[in-house]
Amino acid sequence: MTVNSIAEYIDQYDGEVQQRLLTVYELIRSAAPHTAVESISWRMPTFKLDTEPLFFFTAAKRHISFYPTAEVIAHFDSDLDGYGTTEHAIQFPHNAPLPIELIRQIIDWRLQQLPSGNS
Repeated sequence: MTVNSIAEYIDQYDGEVQQRLLTVYELIRSAAPHTAVESISWRMPTFKLDTEPLFFFTAAKRHISFYPTAEVIAHFDSDLDGYGTTEHAIQFPHNAPLPIELIRQIIDWRLQQLPSGNS
């Protein structure tokens, strides 16, 4: 199924997974600059500022993947113990509560790294 918006992406899931996606979306949306653009890129919900990707997120069978950039993952390395990570993604397992405060801190730190005038 091809989706054309973040809302369509989230709506294709049910129950807890849908709620987890919605929570991540709302955390990003509430913190992102008003000029950030929402889209689907690489089949994932995406927030961009001008042409720079800010965040991607997606649902997988066992987790929510959150892509805040490799620099952010490196910066928060010690806070990510217990979560699966790759160079570009953090995996929040469905069988554990979403770490909302950690996600909020990651979003805020990422936005603080933007050039002046973009945050």
